[in-house]
Amino acid sequence: MVHRLKSLISGLAIASLSGLVCLLVLEFAVFRTVLVPDDVLENVTIDGVVRYRPGSVAVFRHPDGRRSTVAVNAQGWNSARHTYDTPKSKDRLRVAVVGDSYVHAAFVDPSESFAARLEAGLTSSDVAAEVFRFGMDGAPLSQYLYMLRREVVAYKPDVVVVPIIHNDFDEMYRGVRTRYASSFMKLRKTECGGVAEIAPVEFKPGLAAKLRQSAMFRYLYYETNLYLYAKRWISRFYWGGEEDWDPRFISAAVDIRKISDHESNRFFARYVLEQMKALSAEHGFRLVFIMDAVREAIYEKHPPMKYEIGRLNRIAREETARLGLMFIDLQDAFAADYKANGKRFEYAYDWHWNARGNQIVADVLTPLVAGLAGKTQTRATPTQRAASASLTSEMDQKLANCG
Repeated sequence: MVHRLKSLISGLAIASLSGLVCLLVLEFAVFRTVLVPDDVLENVTIDGVVRYRPGSVAVFRHPDGRRSTVAVNAQGWNSARHTYDTPKSKDRLRVAVVGDSYVHAAFVDPSESFAARLEAGLTSSDVAAEVFRFGMDGAPLSQYLYMLRREVVAYKPDVVVVPIIHNDFDEMYRGVRTRYASSFMKLRKTECGGVAEIAPVEFKPGLAAKLRQSAMFRYLYYETNLYLYAKRWISRFYWGGEEDWDPRFISAAVDIRKISDHESNRFFARYVLEQMKALSAEHGFRLVFIMDAVREAIYEKHPPMKYEIGRLNRIAREETARLGLMFIDLQDAFAADYKANGKRFEYAYDWHWNARGNQIVADVLTPLVAGLAGKTQTRATPTQRAASASLTSEMDQKLANCG
């Protein structure tokens, strides 16, 4: 009996050791030299704003064999600029671009992003300029406002460009369970019919962050069909994603079943745009909004309004017009280029703008931003700022009273 027990224990130990050695070989040999996944970009919260770990460099390996590099600067943003200087030259136009993964632009090298190409275009137009970008994967329009308040205005930009993407609307107020969604400012409607801001929480790495440190896990999750076939249970238990994801309802990389509350989309977008306009008056910068085209309409030769996401373009256009804000719908520019060249603006495996899409966005922005050089926004007077602060305090009190 004792001999059998010893044999069993010995067998289990050998099997465990063999399994461990196998896992180590897979982790440190196979999945770090042969089947290599994307590198990890770590998130951190600095000064209340979630971003990427400063000084990080990551390589992304794409299905078409391309590679792109993310170079996170000293402030925690993917950029061709190693650091953003706070002091500003009076002779140089400072442009800030605030947005989500389209601004972060991990699918192209830093020099190929529309922000970098905008800077190059301005320079070619004899406009001395510097373009700072602040892009965070997954951030909705409400987070852009938060980033603008907490981070961007400190650099005293002359122009702020805000790209609007089709998932920016519903994710302002709808719960989206991802690794860092709670680190984004969200909005809710109060009983009084106003808007209450839900402050973001500091990002803290959890189980998902630990799993992502494993090259084997990253490869199996992101690079194989495991991501698709097991999306429901993996997302639900590890990432907290939507378990009812269905490709039949995906348009422009968003689930159209979740963006159809256009009354709420308009209501919260109006609030954010009003807040941004107030900030532009207070800090003296010009606001420029651009919005992604309904690209499927271009490829399929249909009117944009045939698509659910086209309604979001209309909301953005109408609300910016109501507030007298500059707005560019990229529909015409993308449609004209596609008609002339027949080349798409995203990758076959991802909906983000490819190098061509980024270049067209820069080409559209360059003359507009160049035209703003030397034109300053009228800053709010101390009396106006005091009145605004008083009104904000009064609104906050009303919100507190009505919940």
